[in-house]
Amino acid sequence: MTTEPSAFNLLDEPWVKVRVLSGAVQEWGLLDLFGRAHELRGLAGELPTQDVAILRLLEAVLLGATRPSRSRNEDQSLDLWGNWWGAGRFPLQTIGDYLESHRGRFNLLDPVAPFLQVAELHTSSGKASGLVKLIADVPDGHQYFTTRAGRELESLSYAEAARWLVHCHAYDCAGIKTGAADDDRVKNGKGYSMGYPAWAGNLGVIIAEGSNLFETLMLNLPLPLARPEDLPVWERPPLKACVAADHPAPRGPSDAFTWPSRRIRLHPRDGRIVDVQISNGDRLGPQNQQTNEPMTSWKKSVNQSKGGMDVYMPVTHSPEKRIWQGLASLLLRVEGVSLRAPALDWLDSLRYNEILPKSYGTTLRAVGVEYGPQASSIAGVVDDGLHVHVAAITDLSVVQVAVDAASRASQGVVALANLASNLELATGGDAERPRARTFELGYSLLDGPYREWLAGLEDAEAADERLEAWGERAVRILRDAGSALIVEAGPEALIGREVPKRGTDTMQWIDSALAELWFRAAVRKALISTPTTIPQEVAS
Repeated sequence: MTTEPSAFNLLDEPWVKVRVLSGAVQEWGLLDLFGRAHELRGLAGELPTQDVAILRLLEAVLLGATRPSRSRNEDQSLDLWGNWWGAGRFPLQTIGDYLESHRGRFNLLDPVAPFLQVAELHTSSGKASGLVKLIADVPDGHQYFTTRAGRELESLSYAEAARWLVHCHAYDCAGIKTGAADDDRVKNGKGYSMGYPAWAGNLGVIIAEGSNLFETLMLNLPLPLARPEDLPVWERPPLKACVAADHPAPRGPSDAFTWPSRRIRLHPRDGRIVDVQISNGDRLGPQNQQTNEPMTSWKKSVNQSKGGMDVYMPVTHSPEKRIWQGLASLLLRVEGVSLRAPALDWLDSLRYNEILPKSYGTTLRAVGVEYGPQASSIAGVVDDGLHVHVAAITDLSVVQVAVDAASRASQGVVALANLASNLELATGGDAERPRARTFELGYSLLDGPYREWLAGLEDAEAADERLEAWGERAVRILRDAGSALIVEAGPEALIGREVPKRGTDTMQWIDSALAELWFRAAVRKALISTPTTIPQEVAS
């Protein structure tokens, strides 16, 4: 008879997948990770969302280790951050002492309070959920984003199970869950959908990445939001199957980063995890959590704002758009309309106080989950990034130039799509048929050049000059693309034909020459600050 180990402590055991500076991927425990974070390039989990979930857990550790007995003012936060940043590494004594004081709560297999689990969690029927429910990239019946098969779906190592455990609390989909005994919300053995996915699944997460893991953790450490009552889940009483009535919402970022969206119990056998129960945990809707959640921007919901009460919702990422196409919603704050991510406001304060140089290079990374209907399945993962100077995402005068450049590019792509529509009309086709592929063509052609241009944007005094340079380059790119479309349209478009004029009962002649004239004027008007007076037109 095999005796199961009674401990797999995440402080010591290697479980977090990291990439060292040489590029190799390894697994490290928490004490080693914090002690040598400056020697690590970053996290290297199975999915981008797994890296985000673990990054947020690491941030909760740092916030717990530095939690003030009373709220800090901004100067105190700046001093603390600046001292750590200047040292170039974490003070292991501070963080180590904190982790050691909670060592028992980081034991994955603890019989009383296992890490992020409920020791006595069970169902009335005795059945569990199956490991397929834990691994986010293996939805039922659809093995995608994975090479797992056979034994790897039948069992997991403790290290891999720990990673997916953290991920499940952050990104598990909504829908019906295994009903836990002793949970009064369960009906007929089922835990019915709470309406939302796990907490991070509601967010369009924004992360500023540095040159190593120490820098990344520091850049996303929301010290100004820290407050005495903000406790991560391992400092709260051990979880039970039922929800604590006195804790309906997070009390700060540590709480939000480790919010127990699910009640989970891993089942070990023969040194591996062979099954899991996943039940409903603490429900948390996305409304007005901007004082607790720093890693997403927020937008006012007109439909939900009633009776003088404004409701702000997280800005999410669209899988159909590149990150730079939605820069305005991520980086701009507009009174009564939108709020910038608190993490970006903190970076702005660090830049303004000259603790973080405006020329510091970072990668602004956007990560999110695309869910299926009713958020009951995971359809895909959004992961995109921009290499930028910190001024380009924090200094509002520079941010506005970056947003203007992206907006002009979008208008230029519209002009290219209109050209494709007019050429289609000139050959007797449907004007709508080529638009979707032409939009994708235009954005694909501008994607690399825009990223390259943005990576050099830093100085507010030279921003207007750089904006003009971007416009000229984009005009050349789109005009070349337009010329190729005209050639592709062939002699039939050159001859042209009479078509209905949009919005009227009259007819007009359209051919490739006229379509090109409209296009060249429109693309210059879109991308250059001193446009010509020839209007943009679409024949229908």
